[in-house]
Amino acid sequence: MLVVLPQAAKKVMILCAGGAKIMNLCLSELEPSSVFGLRMKNALNRQSGSCVLTWTCHEAILLKKYSVTDPEYVLVLREAIVWAVQAEGCTGVLVLHDADTLCYIAASMSYLLSGIPASVIVTGALIPVNMPDSDVWKNIDGAMMTFACGIPSGVHLYFHGDILRPLLSSRIKTAGRQPFWERDDIPCQVGASCRVLEVTYRTPIKPVSVGVLPVFPGMGSSFLDCMLSSGIQSLVLEYDGIGDAFNLGVIRCLRRACSKGIVVVLISTCVGRGTYRIGGEINRLGVVSAGYMTREAIVGKLYALIGSGLKYNQVRDCFERE
Repeated sequence: MLVVLPQAAKKVMILCAGGAKIMNLCLSELEPSSVFGLRMKNALNRQSGSCVLTWTCHEAILLKKYSVTDPEYVLVLREAIVWAVQAEGCTGVLVLHDADTLCYIAASMSYLLSGIPASVIVTGALIPVNMPDSDVWKNIDGAMMTFACGIPSGVHLYFHGDILRPLLSSRIKTAGRQPFWERDDIPCQVGASCRVLEVTYRTPIKPVSVGVLPVFPGMGSSFLDCMLSSGIQSLVLEYDGIGDAFNLGVIRCLRRACSKGIVVVLISTCVGRGTYRIGGEINRLGVVSAGYMTREAIVGKLYALIGSGLKYNQVRDCFERE
């Protein structure tokens, strides 16, 4: 297995991507000449004896045109990060983002920036900078020190002192310490990339419309059919089990969706669903098993696969290979 050694970043761009507004930060507060800048330089000097890390700040203006719920949002953010690396020569990019959707953004960037020759750290905060016990500076300081110490290229999630792998991470609480959790209950090798070989940070990507729907008692086939007819290109179904939960009306909806080329992905606690009667039927319809992937990773993977122009069968193959 190829081992990627950590590399200390020499030039970092602090990219304000919606997080600065949530944290009540001004761009000027992040400049090297600011109080933060002086504090960071002193911390770097104490660690290495000389400050070797330089940084600049940038606000992703184009992101103001979009809400995080717009399909274009992740692509605009991706372009801003690639610009920082290719045009500005940065070897590290610190993305400040709203913590509510941090795992989705980090997972999506993991796929959409695959192969980028730089380290990208995504962080945010739960408590704004002007509030007591704010965690803004702790996360920014910690992320910058991580760049200085060295971290492998690719995308990482940093929060409250933890460096997490985005494709294995989810948010588990909205307050307190360590709100994000990295799964350790899955049968895969430590460090396995699980990335899509067909997509890199150079691949042209189009916006993708993805729906996420938890299966609940009384959902009904008409509700599912309405969602599948809304123009979405993929649907992620979540269900804690499989058994005989799906009635014939739901089965027919899923069959029509798959026949139209809509990629339907099922998240289930019963990964080996083929032992159930309905589970076997769903397999035959063409519904894709998400295996042990998180919801956030699935959405990001669909953005990358469908957005790059892969067809229905190619997307299914990519999921089944992994």
